[in-house]
Amino acid sequence: MTNDLDQMPGQTAYWSVVDEAVPYAQGDIIRGLPAQSSEEPIFGLIITADCDIVQMKASDRLTYVEVVSTREYLERVWIPDQLQKFVRKQARATAEGLSAVMRRSELPFTLSEDQLLDWLRVRPIDAIDNAVNRTGKPLDKRLLQNLNALRCALGCENYAGPLDRWRALREILGEAKERQMADLAGALAGGGGFPDFFMLPELPGASGVGYIALLRFIRTVDANEIFASEVDARVHGRPNALHRVGRLTDGIRFAITQKLAFLFSRIGLPSHFEDASKSAAALAAENLLTGA
Repeated sequence: MTNDLDQMPGQTAYWSVVDEAVPYAQGDIIRGLPAQSSEEPIFGLIITADCDIVQMKASDRLTYVEVVSTREYLERVWIPDQLQKFVRKQARATAEGLSAVMRRSELPFTLSEDQLLDWLRVRPIDAIDNAVNRTGKPLDKRLLQNLNALRCALGCENYAGPLDRWRALREILGEAKERQMADLAGALAGGGGFPDFFMLPELPGASGVGYIALLRFIRTVDANEIFASEVDARVHGRPNALHRVGRLTDGIRFAITQKLAFLFSRIGLPSHFEDASKSAAALAAENLLTGA
């Protein structure tokens, strides 16, 4: 079976290799090779407008957004947010459930959400059960499940990484692997509101499939710190420096720019910030003209 991503070298439906002599442009894909062979390269996507590059409106600096693998996006951005949401959602109900056990045990103490979470971080479930449950009955199955789930979400157990912790949490909650896969696919597809990322099926010079342009993770770099190609970087004795590996097709690079513009146009500023900005501008102008 033919892989849809298999294309002739230097050209796909999403990007193309650019000659070294061609100036940088919006949509250029840049890569930095790791110092250690066991590490993964880093990627970025130039978002400086073509006209600004040509007219040097940003001086000699280029702006780019980080591009990461789907796994890195999930473990660095999406999963931590999901774990925090779960803790916030379940902490109150679980604290109330455990407090009810304490009342039935005639213990004159009510457990707050923060106290429960602090307790779970340092004590195993059995120890908590022994400390508060004097009813002679085992803890309710749902309450026990929530306690174990909260310990998992808080990172109290040893897991290889956030993805493994998230999967363990979902298994504690009794969710099937198919449901987990569907939720991950939905997260990568941008489900659940306006996404602040752009999914790219592949990248030149990368071995995996599926990469995420993080539209909020914006960086700037001196143009002379980016080389026209990997060969150019090595010739200049900078094998690990950022270098261009390709350029997205016009349709895709313009779509990313449109999403980026819409994302930040939706962010309103507090009125006090706008008022302070106007006052600062007026004061700066006055100081410049009066020599103060």
